[in-house]
Amino acid sequence: MKRRSALLLLIAAAPALAQTAYRWVDDKGRVQYSDQPPPAAVPQYDQRNISANQSGSLQQSFATRQAAGKYPVTLYVSKDCGKACEDGRAFLKKRTIPFSEQRIESAEDVAAYKARIGAEPFVPTLLVGREKETGFAAPAWDNLLDKAGYPAARR
Repeated sequence: MKRRSALLLLIAAAPALAQTAYRWVDDKGRVQYSDQPPPAAVPQYDQRNISANQSGSLQQSFATRQAAGKYPVTLYVSKDCGKACEDGRAFLKKRTIPFSEQRIESAEDVAAYKARIGAEPFVPTLLVGREKETGFAAPAWDNLLDKAGYPAARR
């Protein structure tokens, strides 16, 4: 019974646990970083727990930071967008994509959208760098983010 209680407690606490990172020097003298333990042949390595930041999310991966620097993501929405915008926002959050959200509410917002996108407003619109996808379609959004180098969603 105690074992079962401990297992249930561990499962319930899993989202709050920190991730573990490993650092070691390989046989060629290169420093390696990984979220997996080093090979058994590595005699010495550093192990660190990476805790959540103040916003409650884990630090972004190097690949995410690199992609975001080259190809920032903007999600265009409006107050009347409904489920499509909610699904698009949830999709980006699930994939842990850093993005800014632009609401199209005024004539100035419409003009800014036209100037940046070169078309009439359509929501949701996903802008990744200079590439765009209008309407929410998960496979198309995945493709656009993959091409920009964003890591795939965690399963």
